[in-house]
Amino acid sequence: MSIEPDPATGLPRLRLANLPTPCTEAPVLAARIGLEALLVKREDLSGPALGGNKLRQIDFFLAAALAAGADTVVTTAASQSNFCRALAGACAVAGLGCHLMLRRAGGTALQGNLLLDVVFGATVHWTDQTDPWSLSVCEELGAILDGLRAAGRKPHLIQLPGETAALAVAGWVSGAAELHAQLGADEPDAIVLACGSGLTCAGLALGFKTLGRRTRVVGISVQQPAARLRPWILEAAGRASALLGTATHLGEADFDLLDGYVGPGYGRPSEASVAAVRLVGAQAGLVLDPVYTGKAFAALADLAAGGTLGRRVVFLHSGGAPALFVHADAFRT
Repeated sequence: MSIEPDPATGLPRLRLANLPTPCTEAPVLAARIGLEALLVKREDLSGPALGGNKLRQIDFFLAAALAAGADTVVTTAASQSNFCRALAGACAVAGLGCHLMLRRAGGTALQGNLLLDVVFGATVHWTDQTDPWSLSVCEELGAILDGLRAAGRKPHLIQLPGETAALAVAGWVSGAAELHAQLGADEPDAIVLACGSGLTCAGLALGFKTLGRRTRVVGISVQQPAARLRPWILEAAGRASALLGTATHLGEADFDLLDGYVGPGYGRPSEASVAAVRLVGAQAGLVLDPVYTGKAFAALADLAAGGTLGRRVVFLHSGGAPALFVHADAFRT
């Protein structure tokens, strides 16, 4: 494990993620949904703590934390957050303490990602806040940081809806360069992915635009209305452009963002997402979850049927398998 410059961005990163992740064909599934070709970018195979798309961002976050002399990181998200689970596991590998402030509204049962947070040694704090952008969230995080400093620790804050956003986007500018190299001269019509914080989408779109790749980035919101998420994606991408010193800037026309697949709400399965998990499992042997990747694939299948995606598509499999087991009741027949 070492800190070294990222070849795509020049920023320091910790080599925890197993990169490059595979980009594999799913011909049976492609035929089933009416595509000529379907490629799956396997972020679920990215490394420790059951992988996921956040690990390549966490490489950058932990490099920054270690450079700042931190011995502990602090972050916040939903109680079944894939990001928090991946961060807790990465901190275990890096020898850092991990404090997670989790939203109680997502459930407190010790299962899925929350169970893994505990297994990976994270300290869990609870909040009754439900809006990740609320100023009250910052105040509660500040109290945790103050408590850690009073105890002699050196904490480092990681907040995706805050200052950490630019670095998170940069992590997926790097991911876009990796995928660009894998695809070579092949120019798929679109890449489809689930969007929670929207930062993976921002990085992919900014990276593809910088590289001149025409593949359309199609984000499927699993949480926020597009009217709220789109400006945030543009703002975070702008911060990343400044961080990277690039003249490329993301505009509204550079990506699509759909919010019609949130279903009954964030962290809750929909009939379409459950059907998508079943379909992908039965036709490709891949494990999706019904609250993130399942919703994204449900959208992909609908768009493919409607002929609006083109004939060659990439699906970003962002991981999230632990959530499947949390929602086992949704699969009872």
